[in-house]
Amino acid sequence: MTKEEVVKLLVLIESVYSHCVLKDESVQQWFQFCYQMDYEKVLTKLQNHIRKSPFPPAIGDIAVFQFEENHFPATLEEWMKKGRERIECDRKSNNRGSIPAWFAEYSPRKSI
Repeated sequence: MTKEEVVKLLVLIESVYSHCVLKDESVQQWFQFCYQMDYEKVLTKLQNHIRKSPFPPAIGDIAVFQFEENHFPATLEEWMKKGRERIECDRKSNNRGSIPAWFAEYSPRKSI
């Protein structure tokens, strides 16, 4: 987001929330945090905030940061597939193993 876009957001905030007057230090903080954000997404969150809240937003209320791509969903899917295969293999072989003696009296399953 450019400085001009940040200024547009701040002008909108000050015009909607008349009791809100931003100081120079606050504007500098907004510049620092907002350069990483997408203007359209932040504007959308700001408009939603204006509809819901009688109080001016903090940066965290309307921030939209880019997320780094990670491969965890693919890894999780692979783990789940291997787990299903293992369970299916155990089910087919009917090799469940014996249960501990202390658990046998509470279990409907009989030890092998």
